[in-house]
Amino acid sequence: MKPTIIFDLGGVILPLNTELTRQKFLSYTNKDIQEWMKFGYPHQIIQKFELGKITEKEFFEELSDLLEFDKELYYLKDAWNSMLLPIPKENINYLKTLRESYQLILLSNTCETHIQCFEEMLNRFHNIESLEILFDKVYYSCRIGYRKPDIKLFQKVIKENQLDLSSTIYFDDTLTHIESAQSLNMKAIHYPANELLHQVIPEKIKSISNTLIHT
Repeated sequence: MKPTIIFDLGGVILPLNTELTRQKFLSYTNKDIQEWMKFGYPHQIIQKFELGKITEKEFFEELSDLLEFDKELYYLKDAWNSMLLPIPKENINYLKTLRESYQLILLSNTCETHIQCFEEMLNRFHNIESLEILFDKVYYSCRIGYRKPDIKLFQKVIKENQLDLSSTIYFDDTLTHIESAQSLNMKAIHYPANELLHQVIPEKIKSISNTLIHT
């Protein structure tokens, strides 16, 4: 059985710039949402959206009320998506290479609005319909009802994929997610945000365990 690499999405595979979203909200609403953007989007309505507990329409309507916004909701959606940057071609190519030797799993806190946005960018820039093409299994928080760092999410991934933790490694750019995975004895590495995969992964894998070296 192949060893397994579990990847976070935003800040690891897909570059993020939350400052772009903050600036757009500021320009559209004159409200600064900087506190909302810290530590994995702690605001309650964002968490509900990323858990699939509210629809896109409900999310932006509630957001509009909170920000006292009186224009079309399209502008808020535009601002919310502004943080998402195109996935670099180098990351696409490196994932294809890794998949020859590893089982790849994607584990992301995200919402349906962002999924639609980054899938459109994937299609536009890389002629790829979805990330399911690049991974053996994809977990989006909004579709499974669990959100990192909830330990139940990691337990679900381990059980469903019958993971051997001695040959599994997890990369995430958020320390609280890393700590949650490590509490289950998973090999988890804090990823330097927005760095290219091929410049980080090989040395990180070597530093963890020879059982994971296949490339």
